[in-house]
Amino acid sequence: MHSNTFTKTSDVFNMDMTFDVADIQDKSEWKERAMAEAKAIHSKPSTARSRTLNEIYETCLYGHAPEQYLIETGWMDDERPYKDLIDPQGDEVEIKVTEKEEFVPYVLARCQTAKLETWRNYPDIVYIFINNKRETEYVHEGTYLWDAYLRRYMFVE
Repeated sequence: MHSNTFTKTSDVFNMDMTFDVADIQDKSEWKERAMAEAKAIHSKPSTARSRTLNEIYETCLYGHAPEQYLIETGWMDDERPYKDLIDPQGDEVEIKVTEKEEFVPYVLARCQTAKLETWRNYPDIVYIFINNKRETEYVHEGTYLWDAYLRRYMFVE
């Protein structure tokens, strides 16, 4: 089990991780990872929420694009259920994608809720990407670090 502590330097936090879907080399692995998670989500009514397997798969593909890109650049897949990645320094991280910058506060609020549910073991580090679902570029919007005192994620400058 990896620790939920961070060992980052400001250089690692400020890396430019913007990419295009064309930069993903192993598209079959990307699709397989997305389908595996989609099937797990679809198998339980509480997580499927009346969505079809294909609807869930499309959502997983969208969210897994940055994960696949980062795996191909040296990050590791966190193979535990519903976990994202382990960065090159060994820290567990959450990867989030949203359609526009205006949605980032909502994404962070959801992350905060999950972090406060301690049984989830939610990571201290969240990377957010923006993709409007019409284009193939994923822009790295920011990196957020959990502040245990304030009990919220803070933008890393």
